Amino acid sequence: MVYVSVILLALSVTLIVAVLMNGRSHRRKQEEMNRRFLEEEEAANAVRKKDIDADLYYTANLSALPQLPNPDPHQVERCANRTMIRFAEPISNLELKKQYGLAQMDVIAQYEENFTEYLKSLTKWAMDIAENQQEDALKIVEEVVTLGGEFRDTYRLAADIYVAKNDHDGLNTLLINATENHFKDPAIRRQVLDYISLKKEEISA
Repeated sequence: MVYVSVILLALSVTLIVAVLMNGRSHRRKQEEMNRRFLEEEEAANAVRKKDIDADLYYTANLSALPQLPNPDPHQVERCANRTMIRFAEPISNLELKKQYGLAQMDVIAQYEENFTEYLKSLTKWAMDIAENQQEDALKIVEEVVTLGGEFRDTYRLAADIYVAKNDHDGLNTLLINATENHFKDPAIRRQVLDYISLKKEEISA
């Protein structure tokens, strides 16, 4: 009995030591990661201002979309005429600073916001006309999806129209686009994919 107790005690001590050592190792790794991050941030903040790559700028082509209403309640044309940039893939602020310098960060953020607002205006326009101009609304939301829009309403409206049209191919393409598009919010991406999958079941029933 004493022998068993000694063994248990030894195991307990070994376990405690292992936990402590693992904790110290984790803290050292975390401290090292923080140090490297701060060093990278410092280096990135020191990068001189560089011109934004020309191929990042996005110019809206309203002629490819249905005719704008007059007046334009969602200010689509106004949004389309702002300076916009579009990143094909997500890029961190650290990488942006490394490429273009800290001095360009506010400008880049504004141009990105302009692009987002343009896509929002298109989505609002499509939702406004969907009931009476289904084909035009679909053309608009397809454009938003193609450009990488991340709005639930865009995908839901497109899915609803495809179901109404009994368009299996359109719904399949929408699912592919939703899967391949880069969503900043994984929760929204999951909701979009779930909604489209639900509509696929509905159209197949």
